[in-house]
Amino acid sequence: MNYALIFIIYATTVFLISLEALVLWKIAAGKLDLRLLIANDQGDASLSRLQLLIFTFVIAAGFLYLTAKAGSFPTVNESVLVLLGISGTTYALGKALDRNLRSRTDALPTPLNKQPTGDEKP
Repeated sequence: MNYALIFIIYATTVFLISLEALVLWKIAAGKLDLRLLIANDQGDASLSRLQLLIFTFVIAAGFLYLTAKAGSFPTVNESVLVLLGISGTTYALGKALDRNLRSRTDALPTPLNKQPTGDEKP
């Protein structure tokens, strides 16, 4: 195998491990607010975002482990790609449904008994 390719594989592996360690350290120190990471546009927790985040970290950690164990990048299994595709599709559909629901609720007329306060979003 070409030495440049091996170097790129190891450099990428070290970079991703460092990035994951930095994220975990910031979470443990309370400097990274996860509410912004998994929240939708309304500020509520989004299960589809959490699922995509967890699947991405688990699959990345698995590939890093297999790469370090074998000394070369492993072949990508079709089932892994299917799981990532399902997770990404779930996220995209969840985001589309959130936007559709928000546009429908924004189009509703305000009730007659509710007086506008002036600090509401149009």
